[in-house]
Amino acid sequence: MTSDLAAGSLDGALGKALFDRQWVPAPASTDAADGLGPLFNARSCASCHPGGGRGRFTEDRNGQITGNGLVARLGDSAGTEDPTYGSQLQTSGAAGQTGEGRLLRRADGNLEIKDFGYGKLHPATRFGGRLAPSLHGLGLIALIADADILQWADPEDSNRDGISGRANFVADTQGNQALGRFGWKAGHADLTALTASALSLDLGLSNPLAQDPHGDCTAAQTACRAAPHGASQRFQGLEVSSDMLAFIVTYISTLQPPPRRPLEPPALARFTGIGCAQCHRPQIPLPAGGQVAAFSDFLIHDMGPHLADGIGDHQATGREWRTAPLWGIREASRFLHDGRATTLRQAIALHGGEAAPSRDAFLNLSAENQDQLLNWLSQL
Repeated sequence: MTSDLAAGSLDGALGKALFDRQWVPAPASTDAADGLGPLFNARSCASCHPGGGRGRFTEDRNGQITGNGLVARLGDSAGTEDPTYGSQLQTSGAAGQTGEGRLLRRADGNLEIKDFGYGKLHPATRFGGRLAPSLHGLGLIALIADADILQWADPEDSNRDGISGRANFVADTQGNQALGRFGWKAGHADLTALTASALSLDLGLSNPLAQDPHGDCTAAQTACRAAPHGASQRFQGLEVSSDMLAFIVTYISTLQPPPRRPLEPPALARFTGIGCAQCHRPQIPLPAGGQVAAFSDFLIHDMGPHLADGIGDHQATGREWRTAPLWGIREASRFLHDGRATTLRQAIALHGGEAAPSRDAFLNLSAENQDQLLNWLSQL
């Protein structure tokens, strides 16, 4: 996949270099690239988002997961981190450190953690998979006016259509309440917060919004807390300075959305007729003109018990998920937040909660009409 950097964008070029950088644990011969971990899931942003795209991993017949791009998020119903393992399971460690465990896929599609490195999870802790999404088009999503998202919010289902999407309000980088629109549960209001969280949780890199040089290591993980780190006065006492963070965000912002395909009125009419477009809204206007054809309303919805993982995220409950954008889905080989579905048909069948009527309407279509709709979706 080629880069979509705007011509002449020096900040974007620097950001791409940082995005692709293979970080190493401290201490290293240069402090420009050390600071990885001590516990981590990947060594670079690009290893989970190759070319800025979706995470890629494989599963063998025993459910063993290989590759980057799928992590296990940890937390209770309020989103509180596990006292031992923190907010995310880091499967790798620097020299002298023990990875926190490994992920397996069970036959029922759910994930299982094996070989815990530091004892059991807290009884209240739940875990769930998070598939690395494509980053293409996030710069456009950031430009959507709050009002053009909030107009679709109907938390009490006052219009009685069965859809009760609501906003997930979170703290922005200034500490003010803001509309969440990024992440599987819309837990981040802007790209800076999203990127800073990934640097800390996935790579263990401290930055202006996540300043602990030991990443997600908790007080219970004493060896991790005692390990060397890469915080440097060259980088404001951090491993990723404010300028470096801004460069990465600039690069991500320049990744263009997938080329638009014709909407094909008959397929779009069927998509709308069975209710999918109530949440997967084909287009949302931009303040300066034009449309974001992401097929999302960027609100959170109750998706039923089968997709629930019990982990809260700000105002989102363990059953609520942000409507996943469908643009670029033609590049996907795994679907849903944890990648359990390997086909679009499986993903639709697993929809529940507010989406159950649309799921049932799809399943009640003739085989020919189902195939036509799936073929259209697979080209978005």
